[in-house]
Amino acid sequence: MLYIETILETMPYGKTKPVKVKASDGKVYVLKFRHDGVGRKDWSITNEYIAYRMVEMLEWNIAPITLQLIEIDEVALELAESANIDTASSELMHLSLGVNIAIPFIDQCEKAVPSHIDNLAFGQKVRTIDSIVMNDDRTTENPNILKELVHKKRYYAIDWGFAMDNMELYRDLYKETFGDRAMYYLNARVVQRPEYIFKALKGKAAFDLKRLESIIDTICASIPSMWETYEYGNTIAETLKMRMANEVIYG
Repeated sequence: MLYIETILETMPYGKTKPVKVKASDGKVYVLKFRHDGVGRKDWSITNEYIAYRMVEMLEWNIAPITLQLIEIDEVALELAESANIDTASSELMHLSLGVNIAIPFIDQCEKAVPSHIDNLAFGQKVRTIDSIVMNDDRTTENPNILKELVHKKRYYAIDWGFAMDNMELYRDLYKETFGDRAMYYLNARVVQRPEYIFKALKGKAAFDLKRLESIIDTICASIPSMWETYEYGNTIAETLKMRMANEVIYG
């Protein structure tokens, strides 16, 4: 578990007002909050946790890894009082006591232009993860992909916060209506939606089915117990495993 040593700034992008911090391991991260204003507490960071862990454990070099768990404690809240961050960021920090997530900060990057992304292997892997976790939040206007300024062929996918079909899966779990829509979640082809930037790609990146099943089980079993999504871990895992084996979802 990491702890916050210095709060540097509010990031210039992101609806959830993440902040850049220096952590107790001496590294710089983007801190994303349990309570971020886009769903119930822990929904968005659970999406991030699952997707980034999948990328890491598959050893696909398509995102900033390794995601870390980081504690917002009373010391961190005191640091926030004197930090040069948005009022909204400070408010979200106060609402997010406990275990949050920290994503490695990558310097010297800019927002990628989707039509310029010529690394097809990268696009196919991003599309495959997006297909499984039901994330269509990659559009021409907001691709959620960064391009390195030094290594211009290197891209990083970021921000899976709106996965699980814009968090509808969690809403159904919370309202106990998931059973009525289970078949929808099994077959939803989110990467075929009109605005999704890799819609034209076909099929999926290669992966070992049994290995990925084990990875998903491991990730969902490790959701922090204080998160509201913890009690749904088994259902989330079973849904993702059925989706990954369902060729329909890849288009």
